[in-house]
Amino acid sequence: MTISEELKKAVKLVPETSLVLQEFLAVIAGKKPVLAVTFSDKSQRELIKSNFPNLNVCCSKKPCFGSQQVCAISRNKSLARQTAEYLSADTREQGRLLGYPECCVKQHADFSMRGLGLNAPLVVYESYKNSKKCNFLTNNLLNFYSRLGKEKKNFECLNKYYYLNRDFPVSLWNLQFISHTPCSYDCKESIKMGKEVQKLLKKYAPDVEKVISYTLSKPVLFFDLFKWIIFEGKVKESTLFYKRIIPPISLVESSFFDIIKKGNKIIVDKNKVEILRDNLSLYLYSKKNKQDGFILDFNKKE
Repeated sequence: MTISEELKKAVKLVPETSLVLQEFLAVIAGKKPVLAVTFSDKSQRELIKSNFPNLNVCCSKKPCFGSQQVCAISRNKSLARQTAEYLSADTREQGRLLGYPECCVKQHADFSMRGLGLNAPLVVYESYKNSKKCNFLTNNLLNFYSRLGKEKKNFECLNKYYYLNRDFPVSLWNLQFISHTPCSYDCKESIKMGKEVQKLLKKYAPDVEKVISYTLSKPVLFFDLFKWIIFEGKVKESTLFYKRIIPPISLVESSFFDIIKKGNKIIVDKNKVEILRDNLSLYLYSKKNKQDGFILDFNKKE
């Protein structure tokens, strides 16, 4: 079976599994060395093994998430074996195994050493602060796999998020072009990886690529891991002018969400988030700190 045939088959079979389509395509095409996944049941693992004999699927010796094992998929058997046990390695080694950019691995390792690796507002804010521009190819805000930790609360929020967006046109896991947290949203290495993945999707799953690119290339008002809002709009300096909110929908409080739906402009500074309808102020939110509400402008630049 040629690589092209494998890629076409992957597009048909991946929706039946827990795999992120573009990550799997990238491994097949040699654009990503390995991926790690927890399959919801053994039949998914066997489906991949039987249909892609040229790939190596290795699983951790012990369960890592409840009763689930971490499985690693790669063309390199040794790498697959090492990556299957990656959670027992330190953060830098995990990043090296998964092929992430060194600059991004270093920043994430620094956060982890201080016990801040799962502090979503801080981590996202620092990447934002390091950026001159936000490239949509590095928008990882809707990729939760590596940012949940093991807290039951986060998994409960994830399930609520899934239910709320159960009619979204593509798998919610697919809303990413990179699977790591970038050191900045204009990180050159991360953008390069994102472009490679986008090209694969455009060629082999163009309908999926259109939805992902549209969703990720929009301004985001960010508060926390499951609290953010995506807009159809434009950002000028510290003001967001918007037409509407677009899905997926997060777990932002319904009262706050309803006020935003009535507005068309949001002004953000270090102390507040103000929602307006033209020049009429509808609501003023006092921020707890600088990370508590900020705008990331992922709009495609012409």
